[in-house]
Amino acid sequence: MNIRRSALSVLSVAVLVGAVIYPTVAADKDRASTMAYRQIFMETKGKHAKAIKLLLKNKLSLRHIITHAEALEAMADDMLLLFPAGTIGGKSRAMGDIWDKDGKISTEFTAKAIDMRKEAAALAEVARGGNYKKIKKQMGRFANKGCRSCHTDYRGEDIEAK
Repeated sequence: MNIRRSALSVLSVAVLVGAVIYPTVAADKDRASTMAYRQIFMETKGKHAKAIKLLLKNKLSLRHIITHAEALEAMADDMLLLFPAGTIGGKSRAMGDIWDKDGKISTEFTAKAIDMRKEAAALAEVARGGNYKKIKKQMGRFANKGCRSCHTDYRGEDIEAK
């Protein structure tokens, strides 16, 4: 089984598990906690990406680049679990288009999460190859398809900036 097919299988299972577990969590009035955790999770992803960029810029520890890339790959598996129905509002910047009219994660959002997972897996694979130039190129793909594409379509304005 190739890596991409395996990654999609893992992501599919994660979506199914999330569909079973997280609606209950949100229904149990843990909406605020879920949204707070989502924010920490996203900040952590951002820190991994920033670390890779710094390491690449200065051609520092390849081993650490691999570690951060593998962390991003692992975190990508949980992306869809972070958006249970009803986790919008308050300090959350998540926009309503993430969910369809039935409260389920939209197919468009799911497709973007799958794209991000593919790019994260490719980043980890390229990092293990050890070529800084190729890692930098794949990091750009991951940032564009993995982060920016969702932030552009599904993340609203910073509430605290107003």
